[in-house]
Amino acid sequence: MAGTHGIFDHVLFAVLLLIPVFEWRWMWPRYLAILATGEAGIRLRFYRGVILETWLLTLCLLVFWIVNGRPWSRMLLGHPSFLRLASGLAVAVLLAGFLRWQRERTLARPEAIERARRAMACAEPLLPHTRAERKVFWIVSATAGICEEILFRGFLIWYLAVWLGPIAAIVLSSLIFGAGHIYLGLAQTPRAALAGLIFACLAFASGSLWPAILLHAALDWNSGELWFCAQGATRPEAPSKEIHG
Repeated sequence: MAGTHGIFDHVLFAVLLLIPVFEWRWMWPRYLAILATGEAGIRLRFYRGVILETWLLTLCLLVFWIVNGRPWSRMLLGHPSFLRLASGLAVAVLLAGFLRWQRERTLARPEAIERARRAMACAEPLLPHTRAERKVFWIVSATAGICEEILFRGFLIWYLAVWLGPIAAIVLSSLIFGAGHIYLGLAQTPRAALAGLIFACLAFASGSLWPAILLHAALDWNSGELWFCAQGATRPEAPSKEIHG
């Protein structure tokens, strides 16, 4: 985990701290205001913007890492032992399977569907309402799984661990990750922080980001599928009939 920080590292760290503030105070209110107008295709455009911006930031990090010849093991993208990696992937697959079982069980009971809708209401503007949105949301989920794990569990933990040690770095990075979801409401930040802590523990136990990437993507994908199916959104996409609120 040791290493020397460069200017790019400090800039990226600052960006990861500032993004939650930007999203909370500017991006999210602006998006909600446009969504409320019923403008055609706004959710799809929002998805595409999220995908593009997240990948650009991640690719900048990866290019910097390559140019500076840094070992991938610092970001848990190296070559762990087969047993550790296989065990981590097995845990991720089991948890993803549990999420699917839980979703199917929820969708089989009307009262459970209503509880799920209430619990997910804060994220409703983010979740897919049409078939077209559903397909693009799959890409959003994969993007979040890959990019956010590289940025928060890979880079950020390495960056903080140089000064704080791995345990404190895991905890602090999880809190920063949780703060990144404050735009959904203050109550969502501890839940996101807990999820980040689980991803971090899985990554370090397996010696690789891949199990955390798989579980993170599965969690986001499952949320989108649960919302879409709970809404009964099987009609062809019609921008003027998108559900708001």
